[in-house]
Amino acid sequence: MRVLVVGGDRVGSLLSKRLIDAGHSVAIIELDEGRCRELSEELDATVIKGDATNIEVLESAGIGEVDALAAVTRHDEVNILVGLIAKEYGVPRIIVRVSDKRLARMAERLGLTKAVTPEDITAEHIASLLLREPILSELSKATTPSATFSLLEFVITSSSLVVDRKLSEIPASGDWLVVAILKGDQLKPPDPNLELEEGDKVLVLARAEVVEDVKRVFMG
Repeated sequence: MRVLVVGGDRVGSLLSKRLIDAGHSVAIIELDEGRCRELSEELDATVIKGDATNIEVLESAGIGEVDALAAVTRHDEVNILVGLIAKEYGVPRIIVRVSDKRLARMAERLGLTKAVTPEDITAEHIASLLLREPILSELSKATTPSATFSLLEFVITSSSLVVDRKLSEIPASGDWLVVAILKGDQLKPPDPNLELEEGDKVLVLARAEVVEDVKRVFMG
């Protein structure tokens, strides 16, 4: 099996070793150049230096051909964003590391992922999930016994309430979450200091009950 691991810290390194020892082909994407050198020396894996939210980096790592992906960086938003991209490329098995409880609850209710939280983030646990279970389900709209969620896309206009505002200045909600911003052809994770500009596209995961509220926030 061909596996793409995003994040080369301790969890990513141990996970990769576990997969390699089991006879699988592994590629790792890591942003830190020094850590890339260490991984290349320690593991029989293809190591790629780059930002995993960059489509070109993911394509260079063969995201369209892999059988599974594990996004295990220290940043929840990056992991979720990479998971969404992987789904678009048809990756059949995806594990996403999520530590934020609000985000984990939304992900679990949506069926987007089995929330791999700090309590169970171990290489062995993730490897077990990765090798045995399909993780991502239908994204655009998913229904569970308790809730329906939708992935919404908004284009920021001059009349949007959030134009020229930082993400940190937008009131937070437990019922919706910004998961990515597209600036031109650059896909970016939701950094709190990122300013929304006219023409930007914003991806928002929201409960069905608050879709109209979210539209008012981003469309004006």
